[in-house]
Amino acid sequence: MPELKGIITPAVTPWKGDTIDYDAIDALMDFLGKIGVAGVFPMGSSGAFPIISVEQHVKVLEYFLDRKKPNLYFIGGVGRNSVEETLTMGLYAKELGVDAVAIVTPYYLRMSQESIYRYYEKLLSQIDIPVVIYNIPQNTNNNIEPQTVLKLKKQFSQISAIKDSSGNFSNFTTLMDVVGGEVKVFQGQDDLLLPSLAMGAAGGVNGTSNFCDLSVRVYNEFTNSNFSTARKIQAVLSELKKLTNSLDFPQGPMAGFIEMVYHRETESPFPLKDLDPEQRKSFANRAMEILKKLET
Repeated sequence: MPELKGIITPAVTPWKGDTIDYDAIDALMDFLGKIGVAGVFPMGSSGAFPIISVEQHVKVLEYFLDRKKPNLYFIGGVGRNSVEETLTMGLYAKELGVDAVAIVTPYYLRMSQESIYRYYEKLLSQIDIPVVIYNIPQNTNNNIEPQTVLKLKKQFSQISAIKDSSGNFSNFTTLMDVVGGEVKVFQGQDDLLLPSLAMGAAGGVNGTSNFCDLSVRVYNEFTNSNFSTARKIQAVLSELKKLTNSLDFPQGPMAGFIEMVYHRETESPFPLKDLDPEQRKSFANRAMEILKKLET
């Protein structure tokens, strides 16, 4: 099994009409192989998992896994707001042979730390493969606190990592201080990648890797102790992340994938409204202008 470290791509979910766009997934997986990401994570936020049915959720995981290259670490996103659906997805992902499953905190309802603990406790008592806890409180209304992660880790050894997408660097550093010695911590925000690596992060789960290799280059330069080069690339990556953040999520990663990787029409799952072709081209042109800064 590949090691869980480096840059993991939270894959977009290309759609065509009312079904999955399998050709576009093929193109995405080929691209990820070329840029050298360490892993792929379908059915995360970039993949619009909350609006996809259980049946389609299963098909997405199956197809991505079928197209996985041997050296890629595969994290199957299995989070549903229903505990039973999440458990069903997690057990099925294990049958499929994923390397790990990612389970997002409960969402919509605000929950106490004890309620969040109970949620994970029920799931982890039955899902006995590596688990990545996924923390994105700005979308879920629930922030899992470091002490809750530590409490769960002491009871369930299969917790292998946490992805923190809070965008709050103080929250991230506290996670590193409290649980960094027990589980791997990944940065979910591209613009915080380099400082997170400097703090000891295992890597990043970065949406811009759906269409460019900057996060991979930051990670590689950092691990090779080329800190000046890493900082230069990070500055451009941060500007690119700011561009993607100027759009409704996940329009940026999808527009970048269509215009800079796939070069054909595809779309996000209904009811997400993607950028129209002219808007996509404008986004891609601006992205290319930003990337050219590394050529000077």
